[in-house]
Amino acid sequence: MRTLLWACLLAGACGGAPLPPEPLPEAPTASRRRADLPDECAPVPGKPPPEPLKQRYTGVAAKARCQREVYTIMGGVKHFLGVECSFCHDERDYAKMTHRKHVANWMARELIPALEKKRGGELWCNDCHQVGGKGTAKILGQPRDSRWAAEWMTTHLVEDLQEAGGGLLRCKSCHQANPGTPEFQRKIILTERVPRPRPKAEGATPDAGLPAAEPQPAEPSQPTDGGAAP
Repeated sequence: MRTLLWACLLAGACGGAPLPPEPLPEAPTASRRRADLPDECAPVPGKPPPEPLKQRYTGVAAKARCQREVYTIMGGVKHFLGVECSFCHDERDYAKMTHRKHVANWMARELIPALEKKRGGELWCNDCHQVGGKGTAKILGQPRDSRWAAEWMTTHLVEDLQEAGGGLLRCKSCHQANPGTPEFQRKIILTERVPRPRPKAEGATPDAGLPAAEPQPAEPSQPTDGGAAP
């Protein structure tokens, strides 16, 4: 009934573009291993110790505890986006920062901590980048379809997600104003226009694993998140 109501409302507002598929079932995230799999960073008697991290990561691989886990996280991202490694990485120099690596790091560091799923559970790439059972890097189309973008955001983001801390998610939560107004800001990626996570309830322990948000330029010429870190 709710889907039908949204379809009727949006058909008049956006010209009747097709509705997105129903949400996919919960899937394991790329940022953690399944509980039934062995800990790949745990020492194993008789074998060399796990390779330590080569550097401190602050973006996609921020939760990695050893180098093997970095590759696991990268494999999950590759799967959820439906792309090859070369989509983000320069194959001649994997450590080199690229624009798409910068975008992925920004999403992991700024966007994901600003949002949470209404039904609970960890928010990760697959919650937005898998459509119709397939991974997709360009959620809103390439080139972007404004009608599809409006409907996807309304029927997926607004219905399934909320601001971190429980605030209702609205267009102006990220775009600064409602669509059609002069104050509406279309660009969100690589800006600081994301909801600031609300303070936790009194007595809760702050998450020391989330770095403080830093303002990002709209079109940065150089990365500002520590160089080549994923």
